[in-house]
Amino acid sequence: MSTGLTTHDLRFRYPAQSIWAIDGVTLDFAPGQITWLTGALGSGTSTLLMALAGLAPRLTGGERAGGVSCHGSDPATLAPLPHGIAYLGPTPALQLSGIGRRVRDEIAIGPMNLGWPAAEITTAVEGMITRLGIGHLADRPPRTLSGGELQRVLLAALAVTRPRYWLLDEPFSALDILGRAHVCTWLRELAEPETVIVIACDEADTMRGLADRLIVLEHGHVALDAIPDAVLADHRMAAAGATSTEAAMLAAASGIPSPYPLDTTALLRWTDLTPAGWPPESAGEDPAFEATVLHFDVVTFGYRGGEPVLRGVSLAVGGGESVGLFGRNGAGKSTLLRLAMALDHPTHGTVRVLDHTTRGRHPEDLAPAVGFLFQQPERQLFAASVRAECAVGPQLAGWDRDRVADAVAATLEELGLAEVADEHPYDLPLPRRRLVALAAVLTTDPQLLLLDEPTAAL
Repeated sequence: MSTGLTTHDLRFRYPAQSIWAIDGVTLDFAPGQITWLTGALGSGTSTLLMALAGLAPRLTGGERAGGVSCHGSDPATLAPLPHGIAYLGPTPALQLSGIGRRVRDEIAIGPMNLGWPAAEITTAVEGMITRLGIGHLADRPPRTLSGGELQRVLLAALAVTRPRYWLLDEPFSALDILGRAHVCTWLRELAEPETVIVIACDEADTMRGLADRLIVLEHGHVALDAIPDAVLADHRMAAAGATSTEAAMLAAASGIPSPYPLDTTALLRWTDLTPAGWPPESAGEDPAFEATVLHFDVVTFGYRGGEPVLRGVSLAVGGGESVGLFGRNGAGKSTLLRLAMALDHPTHGTVRVLDHTTRGRHPEDLAPAVGFLFQQPERQLFAASVRAECAVGPQLAGWDRDRVADAVAATLEELGLAEVADEHPYDLPLPRRRLVALAAVLTTDPQLLLLDEPTAAL
């Protein structure tokens, strides 16, 4: 009996879709290896992971042909799903149990469901909390965590039952640089002779040093399959629209022939690629910047029952500026954006948006002049088609029918969504759902855009 994970001529398509998302994939994922899946948007990497986990079509609906074998059995035919498979989806918040009051309770739910003795559960949970470096989160309610903190907690919740098959979809998307390094080290240690690890990810500079094997999907087919450095340096990687290292992408864009250099040192051997106009002018020297559109004045805020997340924050953003907001997981980035959208209000201090204080105001009072993209696009999609989703904002703003239609068509074309305009947003893979949510925000041409991880999983 095989101890690995295999597919044979695997095909899958979603409900109401004529095109196979996975089409004729035959692969053998060997124990002891970390296999990296990547590809262009819509290539099928997330779908393949769900099929390997037995979730497609069990959870998604749709049609599957061909076979999947996990330790000699097809996960899709087992009831319940085998606990030896650990699947992390691209939206971790959707995998919370909803019953764990604290992080340590959430991590304990798996072994509790398996009937482990209480003492064994306690030992396993505390050990996993220590191993993943989340002791400072152990007594926090899961709903209060940032996206990156939640990602690590769910990895711990999966790991505590000691699964042998790991299927991870964008596990680094919300992690800060230290969290990413910690999880990479831990995953490398997990890759023992009896463990299969498959990771769908577009973080090339992270995965290059972690993965043993790189598989590139293109329109549901296997386009490339080799060791990472060989694939990343290949011109066919770019031709497939797949991810590459920053150095390789810059080399390709600059006309350097394949095989492409994969790190900065190698790149600099080829040519001096310092972009024209670098370094850029500072914001204060640019006459295009206009009056302040967002102003925080000594703002302090904490979620109910918790310590302050923001302490005495003051900042000003002018019209015409593009501002990047950086910080560790849990530093308060998403919280700051929520305050700017009047989803929450300061405990102390003042937030002013477009020259009006947010005190006593609600998000609908700021829209459509202010547009907000959630970290989880599922939180703001509700219409029955992509086109209808993008039309909601302009319609609520009182635009006439022709203006709405023109704005929606232009935005869908700009974001490459015209071909799925009549699809239901939830029939699309997560990256495209994120683009739909962004399109719905952009259609009204807001004066202030608040974007929370807009490029995650793209």
